[in-house]
Amino acid sequence: MDAWEEWQKPYQYGTLVIWPPSDVREIINSQRKKYDPVSQSYCEVHITVTQPLCRWLDEEEWDRVRTVLADFEPFEISYGPLNSFLPYPCIWYEVEPKERVLEIRNALHHTGYFNLEIKHPKDFIPHMTITEGLSGPVVDEYLLQLLQGESDTGSFKCEGLAYIVPDDSFRLQVRTVLPLAHLNL
Repeated sequence: MDAWEEWQKPYQYGTLVIWPPSDVREIINSQRKKYDPVSQSYCEVHITVTQPLCRWLDEEEWDRVRTVLADFEPFEISYGPLNSFLPYPCIWYEVEPKERVLEIRNALHHTGYFNLEIKHPKDFIPHMTITEGLSGPVVDEYLLQLLQGESDTGSFKCEGLAYIVPDDSFRLQVRTVLPLAHLNL
């Protein structure tokens, strides 16, 4: 962790994200590799749900997280079209329903396990990032238009959240998947 940049250190205990299925990750990861290989080297495409954890959780605390997630049924996520935060250098896929992701985010943040002291925008927008300008071409209106021409829309079912934790070289890996509630039919 000594070699990590300051912004990386709060992620040492991991965070919870929506991890798209492999076919979706393959398509978007190829864009990320081409347009922002540094960002891609840290983590595959995902939808951030929570801020990073404040500490390692014990089993009782993980049970509370599972209980919170049990209140939410699996749901369909649609992604696309592309959008940006220009002039901030970030191009990303919109995701819907934003409200459901934010409901889960808020419920988890209320556990007190997540670091809400670091940069925590109140206007957080769930999304899947292609480039955040860490490497590759200049992120501007031209690149946004180019990527819009190369990008598609799609959907997938969200059945749980992935708990991702960085290794020593700050490559975030899925440690486990925590399921949302499932209907017993």
